[in-house]
Amino acid sequence: MSLFGAGLLDLLFPRRCLSCLVFLDHPLSRPRAAPALENFLCPACREQLPPVFVPRIENFSSALDQVFSLYPYTGLLEKLIPAWKYQGRAEFFPLVEILLARVLEIASIRQTKIDLFTSVPLSPRSFRRRGFNQAHFIAAGTARLLAGGRARPLLRKVVETPQQVSLDRIARRQNLQADSFQVCRPAAIAGRRILLCDDVMTTGSTLNAAALALRAGGAVSVSALTLARVVSDRKKVR
Repeated sequence: MSLFGAGLLDLLFPRRCLSCLVFLDHPLSRPRAAPALENFLCPACREQLPPVFVPRIENFSSALDQVFSLYPYTGLLEKLIPAWKYQGRAEFFPLVEILLARVLEIASIRQTKIDLFTSVPLSPRSFRRRGFNQAHFIAAGTARLLAGGRARPLLRKVVETPQQVSLDRIARRQNLQADSFQVCRPAAIAGRRILLCDDVMTTGSTLNAAALALRAGGAVSVSALTLARVVSDRKKVR
């Protein structure tokens, strides 16, 4: 594209960094066929992205066979994920998809046998307030990138509970129980191996409660995948 054409695009449709709002080069002014981080984040903000994490945690709970977390919940992700979830910023969707694609090629995730992909559901009230379920978006992207398939809503949240983000670690563990979730169609999950997706794992209580409900509904295996995981300084995940 000519300098004149690139300048005209930037004038008509200026792009800014999703984090610091500094102006970016317009993506059409560069020869890029696929979406890239450069289209959404400036160089300084890209440097603040945490490194790829992807620990595989086995024997985390009796309900989950293993847990994969793609990034540590630190740096720029501590700012981007809440803005995406709570501020209704649709422009974050392609960025999250790029972050998923960066790490889902890792062999240990691909070696996990999965029949169905699903997500931790929101309560009806939370879904009406946000207009989307960020965990389902992660599940849908994971299903497509790993298996060329689709994610299915296998659970519904039947108990209205306080948002986990508003609670401390002890209260988080007590906030959600297995009966907080209900399997939509038990026949669809009987004997199946399920990957349960969410955005951020802190104590794991939400994932554990949802996995217990899936197992009670007939699933033979439940693993979990989260975009990020909170790791305390006192106990690093290995």
